[in-house]
Amino acid sequence: MIYDLIVKNAKIVSPDSITDGCVFVKDGKIAAVGESAEGAKAQKIVDAGGKYVLPGGVDVHVHFRDPGLTYKEDFSTGSMAAAAGGITTVFDMPNVQPPTLSVENFQIKKKIAEEKSYVNYGIYAYLVNNLDQIDGLIDAGVCGFKWDLSTFDWELPEGYYLPDNNEAADIFRAIAKHDYVVTVHAEDMELVKNYTEHLKEEGRDEKDFYSHVEARPDIVELSALYRTFVLSEVSGCRVHITHLTSKRGLELIKEFQRKGTPVTSDVGPAWFTFSAEDYEKFGGGIRVIPAIRYRKDSDALWKGLASGDIEVLATDHAPHSNDEKFNRTWWDTLPGTIGVQTSLPILLDRVNKGEITINRVVDCMAAQPSKIFGLYPRKGCIQPGADADLTIVDMEKEWTVTHEEMYSKTKYTPYDGFQLKGKPVMTIVMGSIVMEDGKIVGKPGHGRMVNPKQEW
Repeated sequence: MIYDLIVKNAKIVSPDSITDGCVFVKDGKIAAVGESAEGAKAQKIVDAGGKYVLPGGVDVHVHFRDPGLTYKEDFSTGSMAAAAGGITTVFDMPNVQPPTLSVENFQIKKKIAEEKSYVNYGIYAYLVNNLDQIDGLIDAGVCGFKWDLSTFDWELPEGYYLPDNNEAADIFRAIAKHDYVVTVHAEDMELVKNYTEHLKEEGRDEKDFYSHVEARPDIVELSALYRTFVLSEVSGCRVHITHLTSKRGLELIKEFQRKGTPVTSDVGPAWFTFSAEDYEKFGGGIRVIPAIRYRKDSDALWKGLASGDIEVLATDHAPHSNDEKFNRTWWDTLPGTIGVQTSLPILLDRVNKGEITINRVVDCMAAQPSKIFGLYPRKGCIQPGADADLTIVDMEKEWTVTHEEMYSKTKYTPYDGFQLKGKPVMTIVMGSIVMEDGKIVGKPGHGRMVNPKQEW
């Protein structure tokens, strides 16, 4: 057999081992994993030179803003940023224009991704309030459903409203029949509204971004978590809490997990890298929702991720224009920051500092998201039969993050100036090299759609 690609002299990393060997690729799949490539033939041979080879990263929370908001980002620039960061699969959120609320709108977004994406992609739908639409969206190919509790009623897409508990219980039951996951942004917006109004009445400086965390204290998260877990228990539906932000929130999740509630969670680098003390320096640059909290919270989140109590790292890559981030009040600045290009390097740097193992990096960025969202073992591992999504990393490479290096349309990154050790140097998607030494060498439209129902 003549293989399409061989990666030799590699240190192949799984959640529980590091093995010297070679990866053999044919027709976009891993055909074999062996000790030596001697005598084997391939159209292309990559000598990893003893570098780590990881399963490609799976980021289950990005906002590529396509369609409708492409002045901020689109599937081309967003997926290039992902490839540059060693991410081979992304799950894109439904808050675009038109919003992903119907099969028709899903198909619009799917066509765009098919034409533009350099990496594999899943497409979320909103937690639709029409039971009749759930089966159709799943049949069409959505990767999951997003219940966004962070939105005020007047901010919701036209024709959509957040279901009450009675409606949500039935919707959860319908989704549970398919063993799909509901991904939840957990904030009680009635409480946020109350806290915000009181802070404004106190006369808080409109540029005092420390007020942002005071308007969204951890009780706001806890209230929404309780509601979500009750609905999960009532319905049997699996729920995934995205961008967990608080120490008490993590403790509550662990409590319900011990009771058998089917809940998992993720955290993004912004929430364990920064803390409320950093608002004075970064201002709107780190205004995200839920809010970045206090050092006790960021420390607990990092400890939870490193230990596995928080199963997944996901970025919530959420670009906005500079005007939307830096010329507004603390309550009107649009929430979000980019992160899909820097998430893996941030963890590699912490591997070098002895704060997390490379095995756990593979677990939280590839294996666990693939298992939770029904993609494993197609994604998230390096073994025969899996898709040939691979990331080669140079653990010795020292470099400085800069705005200019970002592939996102939003060049601003709060990590600008961070000195890191460890960087992805090659990203392989479905057996084809799409990034090499920081340069995108693949083609738009190479990525493939993924979802739990897909045959492979």
